[in-house]
Amino acid sequence: MKIFYSFFLLFLTFSVRITYAQLDNSALEKKLTVQAEYDQDFRIGLDAFGFLKNNEYFNDIADGYTLFGYHLNPKLVYFPAEFIRIEAGALLWQDFGTTRYNQVRPTFTVKLQKPHYQLLFGNLQANVSHRYIEPLYDLEKVINDPLENGIQFIWHRDKLWLDSWIDWEKMIYKGDPFREEIAGGLSAEQRLFQDEVRGWRLSLPVQFTAQHKGGQIDAASLPLVTLFNGAVGFKLRKSIDGNFWKAWHTENYLVGFKDFSNVYQYPFTSGTGLYLNAGLDTRVQNVMLSYWRGNGYLAEQGGRLFQSASTTFKKPNYLEKERELLILRFSHDIKLLEDMFLTLRLEPLYDFNDPQLEFSSSFYVRYNTDLFVTKRKK
Repeated sequence: MKIFYSFFLLFLTFSVRITYAQLDNSALEKKLTVQAEYDQDFRIGLDAFGFLKNNEYFNDIADGYTLFGYHLNPKLVYFPAEFIRIEAGALLWQDFGTTRYNQVRPTFTVKLQKPHYQLLFGNLQANVSHRYIEPLYDLEKVINDPLENGIQFIWHRDKLWLDSWIDWEKMIYKGDPFREEIAGGLSAEQRLFQDEVRGWRLSLPVQFTAQHKGGQIDAASLPLVTLFNGAVGFKLRKSIDGNFWKAWHTENYLVGFKDFSNVYQYPFTSGTGLYLNAGLDTRVQNVMLSYWRGNGYLAEQGGRLFQSASTTFKKPNYLEKERELLILRFSHDIKLLEDMFLTLRLEPLYDFNDPQLEFSSSFYVRYNTDLFVTKRKK
């Protein structure tokens, strides 16, 4: 049944013809809009995200499973100034096949937005909004880790885009039997060259994430953990002014991992990776071929397929220091409404160490909107 579903999804991906722009992961982003005309507005917001992701994996590194359900985030929104947004609500996470909610959590964000920068406190513009590559940041975080809590600064001016953030994952109080957990990082892209007439664009992406587990007032017996993952590379894109072909592009990265802990608890203390991508964008379909070669690479927040240590339920101690993968990615974003997007994806993969048919397929729908209620009189 899962295989039938996946090939049905592939059929839809190829057969739907649409003229809207391709959006990559931006169709999955949770955007918090701030506009000057919203000054003193009271609004009701709704962010609804439906997901169906089926991983048909049979290797000893990453489990195969299905994620099927929705996130619902109703909220009240107030704009005390033309550049400030304050919202409060609740996240309801329902997995299909169960009668209970996976999570019910309060949400709160204050966002300050100026022409060239944004500052957020509370719930961040999280997961895919950071624009990380998958070896550093798992795409499934959009499902499994929908809320990041902390502070975020985004800069976008001229040739530079930058997102720096801190996510306070686990708080501790005096005597708690566990460690505090903090994550953070930076994702940046510097444009080096652009020729709008000929359609060329060259940029330099730099990314890193860091995780800390420790504390001074906990009663946990485990030692401190400090992990670092980073990537640097280049992106080259050639836009094509055609009826069918839209662009070709390549994105290539050197990736690294380092454990800075005083007491090592992981099977590898450092690792490297090579991540190469080449893609074609067309009017009806985006296609990308990705190659990964890893050596002792670990990333707590990265995609499971790229790890050199198992994250599986049945073989948690399995190691595969040398990892080599080839992934073919078919993706298609459909703009249904101004604030609603449908995303279809199919990603067959070839594991050089364990050749067999493996793939993931996914279906996402996101509706994120604010409805006007009233305006406060000054």
